[in-house]
Amino acid sequence: MAKDPDLLAQIERGALNDAVSLASLLRKCVALGGATRSAELRDWASDELNGYRDDTKIPEYRIVHAPILADGRTFTHQITGQQISSWDLPDFAREHITNEVRLARGVGEAVLSNAARNGETVVRLQPPGAADLVTFMNSQQGGGIERIYWGVSIGQIAGTLDQIRTTLVRLASEMRAAQPAGTAMPSHEAATEAVHVVLHGGTRNVVNINTAQARDGSNATVMATPTDGKEPGGSKAATIWTVAGVVVAIVSAYFTYRQWRG
Repeated sequence: MAKDPDLLAQIERGALNDAVSLASLLRKCVALGGATRSAELRDWASDELNGYRDDTKIPEYRIVHAPILADGRTFTHQITGQQISSWDLPDFAREHITNEVRLARGVGEAVLSNAARNGETVVRLQPPGAADLVTFMNSQQGGGIERIYWGVSIGQIAGTLDQIRTTLVRLASEMRAAQPAGTAMPSHEAATEAVHVVLHGGTRNVVNINTAQARDGSNATVMATPTDGKEPGGSKAATIWTVAGVVVAIVSAYFTYRQWRG
């Protein structure tokens, strides 16, 4: 019987090597999400790979700021990359087209490599409905606009891809830390907690355990210590009685001293 691939180890090694395709690593992450029965892990990797269809799910590291640019033509000149403001757009478009750009495309798209191959430093990304917007503006202003787009630098896209790779490393390290020794596949609980900590900014579930060592074949008792900062009831009561005893002893000594002095 063939041995199951250690997907977690493959993702760890690949994510630390910039030469390994990010798309390939995300496919393995989708498979890991299936093996650990983590729907959230599968969904995240699939969205990163294929693109986000829901703008509300786009993570912060995929949001950049870039100028709004326009290409056009006058009777005498060709205009390329003219920066405009959202206030130059019709009222209905100002709220939707600003300098904030949500990079919803999947990492499988060759936007970065194509731009670099052509010696470009800026990637032109058109807002949704840009063609209809240009048609409307030309009908209102007498024509001349050819396209409206965001000028996103290659550095910004490269930074976003690096953030995705770093997120993969963090997910893998969280699962590795919770993985029992000698096992090749993280548990469902480990995958769920990794998603909770890395993707949602949650806190780790920490349990402090006091261990007792058994001797001569006797039984050892293991007790979990609460992590909410509260003392167990017995310890708290013992502390109160100890303090009370000290106070009584001090008061008694004081009155004895006064009687001795007369």
